[in-house]
Amino acid sequence: MLAAAFSFAVMAAAAKMLPEHSAYEKVFWRSLISVLLTLLMMRGGRKNLRPHRPGMLFTRALFGFAGLTCYFEAIARIPLGTAVTVYNLTPIFAAVVGVVFLSERFSLRQALAIGVGLGGVACVKGFSADVSWQGVAFALATAFFSAIAYSLVRVLNRVEHPLTIVLAFPLVSIPLSLLLGISEFHWPSGAAWMWLLLLGLGTQGGQVCLTYALRHHNASRATQIGFVGVVFAMIFGWALGDGLPTWPQLLGAGLVFWSLVLGAAQPRRVRIFPPRR
Repeated sequence: MLAAAFSFAVMAAAAKMLPEHSAYEKVFWRSLISVLLTLLMMRGGRKNLRPHRPGMLFTRALFGFAGLTCYFEAIARIPLGTAVTVYNLTPIFAAVVGVVFLSERFSLRQALAIGVGLGGVACVKGFSADVSWQGVAFALATAFFSAIAYSLVRVLNRVEHPLTIVLAFPLVSIPLSLLLGISEFHWPSGAAWMWLLLLGLGTQGGQVCLTYALRHHNASRATQIGFVGVVFAMIFGWALGDGLPTWPQLLGAGLVFWSLVLGAAQPRRVRIFPPRR
């Protein structure tokens, strides 16, 4: 999870340095690089990666595509550290998803956690002139879509090889990004190729590390370990011109982290498939 947090911070920083390219273009190039790298990893391992749950793999990839597109839109509109902070509300949304779709219990502690987390987001936006509501909305959408995608990865890990899960994501994202953003596409030039390569490498490293990590941790615990990604993102954002985070942004980040600690106090176990015999 630490490696995933660093890799995703690299991805976010690279996306920040490509303002002339749309979110769909970034998703396309990221996905194309990911497919090539995953196929190389599959060839080297000589593993049988035939999918067992294609429908669920497609659904996970669909929500992953939506989350990644919103994330790139958020990064283009608000400081890097702020976008990653709001994105870290993913476990709170995961708790809501569990209540609505998995019939999990919803405790008063979780309700308090949601309130504290949203208060943190409001603090980040309300006192920061360089943070737009539009950017925050995209970051919140990223957290929501990622919560569903993380939950599906957790379930898929029981029946699919991690590389199968990783490969399904870009195979769905490539045609979708072309279909939705073909009118905005233009050929990269100069330093853009370097940033696109870092974008693809960072995302691939993050996806592989995250998928393996979710074999050993539930989504809430894994995301808690990944909180260090906010530190990486703030450092990268400062280096790329965002400046140092302001005290409202730091206070808001603190409230978001506190909400996640509250929400993850009691891990939940949900049985989706019958046990193997």
